[in-house]
Amino acid sequence: MSLSPTEENALARAVQAGVPLRPRPFDELARALGLEARAVLAQLRAWAAAGKLREISAVLEGSLLGYESALCTAAVPEQELARVAAAVNEHPTVSHNYVRDHAYNLWFTIAAPAAMGLLPTLERLAAACGVPRFHPLRRTRTYKVGVNFDLLRRCSLTQPPAPAPAACTRSASAAQVRMFRALQTPLPLVAEPFAEMARCADADPETLLAFARSQLGGTIRRFVGTFHHRALGVRGNGMVVWQVHEDQLDRAGARLAAVPEVSHCYARESFAAFPYSLYSMIHGPDEDSVRALAARLAPAVGADDYLVLFSVQELKKCRLRYFLPELDQWWAQHACKAAA
Repeated sequence: MSLSPTEENALARAVQAGVPLRPRPFDELARALGLEARAVLAQLRAWAAAGKLREISAVLEGSLLGYESALCTAAVPEQELARVAAAVNEHPTVSHNYVRDHAYNLWFTIAAPAAMGLLPTLERLAAACGVPRFHPLRRTRTYKVGVNFDLLRRCSLTQPPAPAPAACTRSASAAQVRMFRALQTPLPLVAEPFAEMARCADADPETLLAFARSQLGGTIRRFVGTFHHRALGVRGNGMVVWQVHEDQLDRAGARLAAVPEVSHCYARESFAAFPYSLYSMIHGPDEDSVRALAARLAPAVGADDYLVLFSVQELKKCRLRYFLPELDQWWAQHACKAAA
């Protein structure tokens, strides 16, 4: 049984909103949507085979696991861009890396555990890349996080976020680290996927699921599916940066967060050559639609000075993984180089 376009869209929206942490999650999705379980699983497999569905996995909140993260940028000469980008991509916790249409052309996200530190990590990375420095643009406030692509309208449509629960940094035991490592890997597209995942965590399925449910909304921010947006026809993806005075940030951030097409909205650190403190992501069918929406939003944001930065090239995009042995190896290798 194949799904109609409306049913496909409903399934895609549901998977991006949250996959049930239950032994047979796809059966539960099917019941909630009034679909056959076989059809749901077949559609997910078809999307994966077609390069549309990226993965279903846990999105972990690194700040609660003792990691510091940042969006980083640098102005890299065109002739050096490929070499520098390749060196940046070798870092295990660089999850997103883009060339954008600006003098500050390289943009990537990175996370570092407290034992390594973000700034020392960036110093070693800059040395490995042969660039003077990378500028870290840390989040200072979060107004909205959560992309949810609509297949029919070819844009992201998300609701304003619920208030985040109060939480503190947690120390994970060895058993919990194994479960986090398993939960952040792609969920197998089989009837009982958590049984396979539990074997990787050296746990039984119900223990793994009970742990995941206990962490949901905290250390596990969401357990969701992500899509390759360009494969869905969402070809306009602009990072809109706004120059907003500090005392107006919360008002402007709240207004942007209320817009369905805005998937992410943060206040970030700035620096003298790039004085933009409010960041938002807008996804639409094409670049003109993104520019038009940004222009309509400018009066509500109260910002005359803003930029719409489109990605010229996607260099790396993956779910950020934590507790990676490869990170220890990278650190040791580049610490040795720094000491040499």
